[in-house]
Amino acid sequence: MIDVFNIIIAFNLGLFSTLHCLGMCGGIVTALSLGIPQNKIISRAGIVLSYNLGRILSYTIAGALAGAIGSGITKTLMPVSGHLVLQYLAAVVLVLIGLQLAGWLPSIKQVESLGFMLWRYLQPLAKHFLPVTNSYRGLMAGAIWGWLPCALVYSVLLWSLGSGGALAGSLLMFSFGLGTLPGMFVAGMAGTSLRRQFEKKNTRRIAGAIIILFGIASPFIYSSMPEHQHQYNHNVMEHL
Repeated sequence: MIDVFNIIIAFNLGLFSTLHCLGMCGGIVTALSLGIPQNKIISRAGIVLSYNLGRILSYTIAGALAGAIGSGITKTLMPVSGHLVLQYLAAVVLVLIGLQLAGWLPSIKQVESLGFMLWRYLQPLAKHFLPVTNSYRGLMAGAIWGWLPCALVYSVLLWSLGSGGALAGSLLMFSFGLGTLPGMFVAGMAGTSLRRQFEKKNTRRIAGAIIILFGIASPFIYSSMPEHQHQYNHNVMEHL
């Protein structure tokens, strides 16, 4: 089932995660566009945009895979109460993401080591598209760098794992990526000046606190939606 509420949260999560993304990938975006003369604004914008579209495409594919895997496991092991478990899992993940974003849970970054094995194979491929001199190269380089090990992305992927299916998982990650687009695009155009503006601890803490509130409130919002109660009743009837 596709949850509009989840999609809205994922988009806003992407917006609030700009601080993390600027620190993780802002330097990469800036480096990719360094070869473009500063006076060629249109060329620079096209490359920065294509890079980000490639990155979001990779997020979407990863979300579809996670959603399909999670749905299969849930339907097999928890056919009746699975969707309720996924709701609470999503709430816990959101709280963890907020804690990490605010800097109150730095140990979660250890999950990045899980993706280094895959990244070792993908990273050399990016060299074939460097230097980035056109939008095609930017798109391909972005699609590869979309798999860069990142604790925040992995956290949202865990959320996608409990989204209920491939389509829901892909939409969740697409919405998250779309939310990160404005900040990353501006970072690519403005260089390092924007990154310095967002490195203040108070700003990160406010953004993290908002995500935590989303996570705490989400189970109560879910339970008030008639379609979720209907889904639970339907699953119960199927297994009587």
